[in-house]
Amino acid sequence: MGVDILGFLGMFNKEYTVQYQVIERDEVVDTDRLNIKAGDHAAARKKADTMLRKQFGRTQYKIEWVQRF
Repeated sequence: MGVDILGFLGMFNKEYTVQYQVIERDEVVDTDRLNIKAGDHAAARKKADTMLRKQFGRTQYKIEWVQRF
């Protein structure tokens, strides 16, 4: 009777699109989007923030919006 808990919890994740801007010297140099699976809006924003911080550093990007599709 083993239940795959992670698979079960994954059923409740929804797909969110996060749009962000890359900033250099107070100027927007790129705008792009990420697709994130998360349980809610706040979790999607947090996951995107973690991914972007690893890629660009703390001050070189700005999340514009998070939207569920």
